Amino acid sequence: MVNNWFAEIGRFVLYAFLFIIFMVFYGLILQQFGIIPIGGKKAPTYVFLLFFQWWYVTRFPKRNGDQKKHFLVYFALQYMLIFVTALFSAYFLYFFFQSPAGIHLLDAYIQQSLLELNSYKEVIVSQEGGEYYNSLHAGIKSIDAYSIAKDDFSQKIALGFLPNLLISLYYKK
Repeated sequence: MVNNWFAEIGRFVLYAFLFIIFMVFYGLILQQFGIIPIGGKKAPTYVFLLFFQWWYVTRFPKRNGDQKKHFLVYFALQYMLIFVTALFSAYFLYFFFQSPAGIHLLDAYIQQSLLELNSYKEVIVSQEGGEYYNSLHAGIKSIDAYSIAKDDFSQKIALGFLPNLLISLYYKK
């Protein structure tokens, strides 16, 4: 199936580190424009993951004597890449949002989110009820480093499925 599993695991780790570097640069660029890189603004990082999936699969036959592999081999290898990248990314985010800079960024995000929620309070209460508004308010206030890391990990695992499937089908033998 795969000639050298240790080399593949090393590539996964390398790609995960490169992914984190891209994620940090993306966050710094957003920060320079006064945008807090949490919430919906982190969605483009999934494009980075898609790129690494594609990059890995297109290079795989070249490393293995130009021999294409079965769909399931590509699917499994990409999911291992996604898992390793999601794991590294979640650990990075967890430790970053426990640092002083991360705590400051997280506090700013929570305050901004609460202001936005309060601006729609009347609409939310009239359509969904006061209890729903209170649960949204409590949910925003409970955001911490762990919840961001857990959310990032689970989203990468879930959102990586369809591109993984399509890339595996396209590059199979």
